[in-house]
Amino acid sequence: MTEAVNNRETITIDDAAHEIYKQFSEGNNLLEVPFKTMKDVFMFATCIGVKLGVRRQLTRKKEIFRWAQFDSQTDIPLLKAIAIADTSDVSVLLRRNDILTIAEEYANAGIYELRANLLEEFGQPFWNLVSIISQSID
Repeated sequence: MTEAVNNRETITIDDAAHEIYKQFSEGNNLLEVPFKTMKDVFMFATCIGVKLGVRRQLTRKKEIFRWAQFDSQTDIPLLKAIAIADTSDVSVLLRRNDILTIAEEYANAGIYELRANLLEEFGQPFWNLVSIISQSID
């Protein structure tokens, strides 16, 4: 594996899910658009995928943001913990490409569950998100 591949800078999603990401992150109506950025949608979708225990490979990749947009204090440690838990191998921490692939595949599964919970349930997306979070805490 070359250094350039191992340290890629771009985060990708499946092209088919791009409209969902945009729907949840573009606009000013907080009740309808509950996330500030696509990165935030990605992180939440990744966590849902982990909770479901489902990874789905990306078929048509679309770049949506860069590694530098991850918060070094919250996002990156979480992604690294997910990668370790998924592989049972701490050496995965040396392979950014693997960390991102794992997160992208969990997000690719989680985004559809997120859409179902936010849009297909009764209520506004923001309050449905609040409900998901409060149920996770219980």
